[in-house]
Amino acid sequence: MTIYFTRHRWLLVVLAVGLGLRLAYGLGQPPLAVYDTESGDSGWYLENGYTLITGQQRGVIPVDVSKLPTAPLYLMLIGMAQAVLPPDGAIIAVRIIQAVMGAVTCFFAYRLAGAVAGDERAGLVAAAVLAVHPAFVLESAQILTETLYTFLAVAGLWVYVAAFRGRARGIALAGALLGLATLTRAVLLLFPLGLALHLVLTLGWRTGLKQAVVLMAAYLVVVLSWTAYNLVAYNRWVIGAEGMIAFLYIGATEEGWQGPEAVDQSLGVTDPETQPPPTQEDYLQAAGEVIGGDVLGYIGRRFSRLAGAYLQPHGTTFFSGESLKSLMADWWATDRTVSALLRLTGAEAFWPKLVMYIFHFGGMVGGVVGLWLTRRHWAVTLPLVVFLFYTTLIHLVLEALPRYLFPLQVVWWVFAAVALVRLWTVFRDRRDKGRAAPLVPG
Repeated sequence: MTIYFTRHRWLLVVLAVGLGLRLAYGLGQPPLAVYDTESGDSGWYLENGYTLITGQQRGVIPVDVSKLPTAPLYLMLIGMAQAVLPPDGAIIAVRIIQAVMGAVTCFFAYRLAGAVAGDERAGLVAAAVLAVHPAFVLESAQILTETLYTFLAVAGLWVYVAAFRGRARGIALAGALLGLATLTRAVLLLFPLGLALHLVLTLGWRTGLKQAVVLMAAYLVVVLSWTAYNLVAYNRWVIGAEGMIAFLYIGATEEGWQGPEAVDQSLGVTDPETQPPPTQEDYLQAAGEVIGGDVLGYIGRRFSRLAGAYLQPHGTTFFSGESLKSLMADWWATDRTVSALLRLTGAEAFWPKLVMYIFHFGGMVGGVVGLWLTRRHWAVTLPLVVFLFYTTLIHLVLEALPRYLFPLQVVWWVFAAVALVRLWTVFRDRRDKGRAAPLVPG
């Protein structure tokens, strides 16, 4: 009993630290800067979210919510905040909500790692790492979809892992949460099919199919609500989001993602005020022409960009200065001495970026070890493995950026926590064995 309460006390400390770090960073950022239309995707999200909820336009970005290319849930969140609060207050409110989501995601990781390892210590390690993981702390302040998507996707995974051998209502809740995640980022659209297969493999055909029907029904009720809304309001057929076709085209090009204006210009839209935006047919036709013109080149680009997205930690671009990869490449090409290597530590934002690299690769390397250690518990680990493989494969086809793979860090650290606990156990046992060894008289 004492151990139980001690571990839960430590969990509360971990969650409090995670929440405190996110609030401290998020509330320390200027709230109005994200409204700048030159600042990236945030301004676009804010304008479209405001118009989606209020029906009014207020900015310089042309907004037509009848042709939204993205999933709607995050737009609804920031749109409702803007509808009831002044501009600065809306951003502060969203950042507080996202800080809470980030801390709760640490709790989900705690439960997942505990279930995978059968050891609550692994859960504490996973929660503690994610609580202080710099990329997650920084991301909670961004007006982007990552925090909400990660929160909902990991919540759906946790509920599924906890419920797949139990009652149907738990499976239904998991399906609904994954449906909400899909309405945040539509790339998750086909993922529940993998879980349906998992149910059949673990529960047998009869029970597995029944549970799979419950999962898919709850999932489709949520996802198709956006489809029904578009059909009624705009006579438009969309499942999840239309933007996936655009990312198929972006992933096929040599340039990759260069921003929405550059993508439109590549399809001949040079004046957005007088020319209509590209349609899904335009994107699909252009993607077919690029892929068909150089199939081998397309395959090579996709593997190269996916590898690049895996090797580049998300969040390093929040810091100014030359990238660590460029610094190391210059060092390798010009002066491979220890003194030159030490001089790199004086580069701008070198240490924060290095910390992000350590967390990023520590999670993936430790995660691979944890996957091997938990291979016999495949019934529990398989849903997480499917999430890793599904996200990787979908971005092998669509455009791959570090931020798109960033939610996988939660799952990688769930498995890495198992490896760290196992490593500590081996070290402790050997240390204790050494201390207990009898002294041999000389």
